[in-house]
Amino acid sequence: MSTYLIPIQVAMIVFPFIAFCLTLPYVIHQYHKYGSIPILRTLIIFSFIYYLINAYFMTILPLPSVEEVSKMTSPTMSLVPFTALKDIVSSSPFIYNDPSTYLPALTQPMMRVTLFNILLTLPFGIYLRYYFQYSFKKTVLFTFLLSLSFELIQLSALFGYYPRPYRLFEVDDLITNTLGGMLGYAICPLFARVLPTREKLDAIAYEKGQKVSKPRKFFAFLIDFILMITCLLLFKFFHVSYHISYFIVAIILYIILPFIHHGQTIGKFLTKIALESQDKTKKYQYLIHYIPLYLLIFPTPYYIYQLLQLTSKVNPILCYMSIILLIIIFFLTICQYILSFFSSSQMWFDYFSHLHHISLTKAKM
Repeated sequence: MSTYLIPIQVAMIVFPFIAFCLTLPYVIHQYHKYGSIPILRTLIIFSFIYYLINAYFMTILPLPSVEEVSKMTSPTMSLVPFTALKDIVSSSPFIYNDPSTYLPALTQPMMRVTLFNILLTLPFGIYLRYYFQYSFKKTVLFTFLLSLSFELIQLSALFGYYPRPYRLFEVDDLITNTLGGMLGYAICPLFARVLPTREKLDAIAYEKGQKVSKPRKFFAFLIDFILMITCLLLFKFFHVSYHISYFIVAIILYIILPFIHHGQTIGKFLTKIALESQDKTKKYQYLIHYIPLYLLIFPTPYYIYQLLQLTSKVNPILCYMSIILLIIIFFLTICQYILSFFSSSQMWFDYFSHLHHISLTKAKM
């Protein structure tokens, strides 16, 4: 039993890190396609990822030592089909007309391994039919490819880490794993009775995507922020000072691009958000929206630093008053941004731009 518990325990440790890395790409895809992220869909997708992590760890863990593997002399491949079935028949106490032999037969080591191989890919068949809506032929094909990837990783000696394979490449594993996917496909309707259909999930997502939610705006902002940091690091690589590179990046990403592309930054484009006014939108309104945020609020620490340097050269009272004013505007903007998550209020600069966010996601009929 510990042989099966170790992969599960490791998967529980690794999964949060993999989920964290996949979250932003997943969010971008969902917002760009549907305009929303329904909780049930997210649970299905990430449970599928967690299942795959477990499945792969089941086939490679626990890991032996390199010294132990180097001393192995057993075969590395078994290419004769149904060898395991012959071994089960020859060693099993199973007698078809004697029910008392059924349970002992099921507890035989070879039978347990065969049943495990079937159960390993049974969820895969369910996921492929229910969520991905694959046909029976596609389910069989992709289950076979999944099983083949298991066996090839084993045959590669864990991508060359070991001097030789420490697990046997078996054709029977390909057969039983593929059978597991087929059985998963067959029993999928039992689960579909208690879960909404894929069409229903899509309809719910598109319906929610007609409105611009607070998380959607936040992720658009986060994408833009990550892009800005990436660009600044690239400029730093070419030894361009931070203050020059920041203003170059800010003007390109938040002034020029929105000005020529209907007020959309790259983050808004990826999440299918746009800005518009009640009347016909003017391009200068985009400038009123973006300039205060990216050329005043964001560089506030830089402005304060520069003003502190000037106190010894110009009127210090004027410098300190400017610093206090910048700090007040900076913190009021942050507070208003935080409060906007709990209300429908707009940011102060949007009152002057007369712009509001709209969703570009089109509802599916």
